[in-house]
Amino acid sequence: MSNLLPKYPSSKGIKSKESLYVPRHDGKFISDKGGLDKNIIWGVEDVTGFIFPKIYQPKYNEIAAKFINFVLEYEKTGKEEISLFLKNNNYSRSTLENEIIPKMVSFGLLKREREQAKSGKNRYLVLSDSLTFSNYLERIASAWSMVVLTARQKRKVKQNKI
Repeated sequence: MSNLLPKYPSSKGIKSKESLYVPRHDGKFISDKGGLDKNIIWGVEDVTGFIFPKIYQPKYNEIAAKFINFVLEYEKTGKEEISLFLKNNNYSRSTLENEIIPKMVSFGLLKREREQAKSGKNRYLVLSDSLTFSNYLERIASAWSMVVLTARQKRKVKQNKI
C-alpha cells in the first residue's frame, strides 16, 4: 500500500513577506522596549520592529518606521506625498513600493486604495493608516485567553468533583 500522507511543497521556511518577528517574551528585545507592561508606550519604531526586525532587516526597519510616521501625519497619502518622502529621505521608490508598503498593507498597518487620475486611465496609489493589525492580534490574543481560561475552569470543576 502506498503512503497516503500528503506531499507538502518544498519550503525553506516562512516567507519573509508573511513573517512576523515574535522574540522571547522575557528576552532583551522586549525588555529594551520596557517589557510587557501596558503602561509603557511603544512607539512606531517599536511596533515596526516586529515586522521589519532591526537585527535582520535594518534598512527596511529604518524606512518603514520613517514612512509610517510620515503617513500618520496625513489623512491620506498620495503620489505627491510619497514622492516628497522619497526625495527628502533619499530612499529607493522600488524598495518602498515593492517591499515596505506591500508588507505593511498585508499586515494591516496601512490601508491601500487606488484613486482615479483627473485625466487618463491611471489610478494612483493612496495610503492611509489602518487598525487591522491591532484588531488581528487582539483577536488571536483573545482566542488564546478564552482557551486558557476555559481549560482552567474545567480543571477546577473536575477537582471539586473529586
